[in-house]
Amino acid sequence: MTTTARGRSTQARFRARHRFATLALLVLAGAGAAVLLTTARGSETPPADHPSVATPAAPVIRLQVAGRTLARLSLARFRTAGVVDTAGLRQAVIAALPRTSIAGKRRSLITYAYDRDRTARRAVALARNGGAVAVARRPVASRIAAPVIAQELRNDCEAAALSILLRSRGITASQQRLQSLFGRSGPLDPQGAGPSRIWGDPDRGFVGRVEGGGAAGGFGVYPGPVAVAARRLGVKLTNLTGRSPQAVYDRLLTGHAVMAWVGLGDGPYDTWQTPQGRSVTVNFNEHTVVLRGIDRDGSISVSNPLLGTAETWSREKFEAMWQLLGRRALSS
Repeated sequence: MTTTARGRSTQARFRARHRFATLALLVLAGAGAAVLLTTARGSETPPADHPSVATPAAPVIRLQVAGRTLARLSLARFRTAGVVDTAGLRQAVIAALPRTSIAGKRRSLITYAYDRDRTARRAVALARNGGAVAVARRPVASRIAAPVIAQELRNDCEAAALSILLRSRGITASQQRLQSLFGRSGPLDPQGAGPSRIWGDPDRGFVGRVEGGGAAGGFGVYPGPVAVAARRLGVKLTNLTGRSPQAVYDRLLTGHAVMAWVGLGDGPYDTWQTPQGRSVTVNFNEHTVVLRGIDRDGSISVSNPLLGTAETWSREKFEAMWQLLGRRALSS
């Protein structure tokens, strides 16, 4: 090959390499521009109607009872151009709630009546931003798992009633054991004659013969020693003595049975002195029963240990009999 031919060949190879290098630079420059453009676009906020933008959730009204949600109402249903249809929201709340419901609670069943109008007003007050609405309701009836048990001895109605009360808490104890836990106050039979004779104090222990008989036939025991006996079994009772009848009904409506001292008759009455020198006047028709529920009409379900019967008393009957024994009562 001549020198001239070699020179032309060398120049051709140089031009080819130059074109390849130029093309490579152009490709790299384009890729860099694409990266910069993508990065710049990614840093921008997409338009509101862009498919990648999630629509904010509409506010919600949650109707709740004891932390449990009964219903959820989206406020989007009741908004038009930013204006809330409060009448529609109110009707939706009322429709979402029952008039009554029954709920189990600690060995009892409680019937609740719902105040739907009041709840709807609470919901309307939150119509702007939504939130949790406490459903307005109140207990109107109850049924408590307290059995019917007959007393075993003539004067052990308190032991029988306490055994019923404890069973409503799932605790079993015999009447004999409970009677022994009451303790005894004073001599077994009255000593002396008339109002000055000496006998026991029912606020300190059982008075007289539990099986009956003797000079006076025996009497009974009041709430203090009964509450002490329950504590020895690990149960703290609530003392309702001297409270209003409504306090008793309210206790029943929370699912708690009530042991109540009642008079089976207005007398006979008697008075004596305790060994500690206190004068005691009693109604010898003293008795104890267990109230184990209340109905919407006010009638009371009673477990009566006298003969072991399930009975229904009116409020008027209960209140009159309860008054005869000084409104004494204990609740589980």
